[in-house]
Amino acid sequence: MVLGEFCTVLEEKLDDLFSDLRDGAPVREDSRAFGAMIEKRITDNWEDLCKSIGSEPIPHPGRRTIYDFACTLEGQLFGFDVKTKDLDSTRYSDGGVCAVGNLFKFLANDSGIFVVVEVAHQEAEDRTKRRLEDIKVAPFHLLPEDTYRIENLGTGQVRLNYSITETQDRINWDRSMHEFFDVFGELAIKHYERVKRDADGRAESVKAFLSNGYQNFRL
Repeated sequence: MVLGEFCTVLEEKLDDLFSDLRDGAPVREDSRAFGAMIEKRITDNWEDLCKSIGSEPIPHPGRRTIYDFACTLEGQLFGFDVKTKDLDSTRYSDGGVCAVGNLFKFLANDSGIFVVVEVAHQEAEDRTKRRLEDIKVAPFHLLPEDTYRIENLGTGQVRLNYSITETQDRINWDRSMHEFFDVFGELAIKHYERVKRDADGRAESVKAFLSNGYQNFRL
C-alpha cells in the first residue's frame, strides 16, 4: 500500500471510531485528560483498527518507546504518536514529540516509520462539552522543513511548530528517509552547537563569579 493511501485509510477508520465526539464529549479537567481519553479508546480498539487496514498490531509498548501504538504492514514497522491539538485560542499546545536521539534510533536503527496522529478539538457551543474537529495522519519525516524545531531539554526535545492541518498541503510525499536525515541532521547539529556555546558561556559566568569573590553573578 502507498504511504499516502495508508494514512488516508487510517484517518477514515479513526474518524469512524470517534464519530460520536463530533457532537461533543463531556469536558475533561484539562487537555491532557482529553488526550488520555483519546489514547485509551485507540488502545482498546487497536487490534480491530489494524485488522481493518490490513496490518499486524504490535503489543502496546512500554513507556520508553517514542510511539503510543505500533503495527507492521507488508513487513514495514510503523510507530504512531497520538497528539491532541487544542484549537481554543486561549489554550497552548507545545507540539512536543520526543527526544532527538530516540527519533534517530527509531528511524535509522529500527528502520521504522514514525507517524503523527493529530486529533484536533475545541470547546463546543455547549461549554460543558468539547467537540472533535479533525483527525489528520502524516509521517513525521514528510512534514515541511519549517515544522521541525528542537529545544534544549535533556539531549534535545523535538517539537512541531505547526499542526498537520496547517501544513497538509505542503507535506512532501516524495521525500526519502535519507533526504529527511540530511534536513533534520543539519537542524540537530545547529542545535547542539548552540547548546555548546550556551553551556560554555554559562561556565565562564560561574568562573567569573568565583574569581570575583562570589559576588554579582551574571549569565
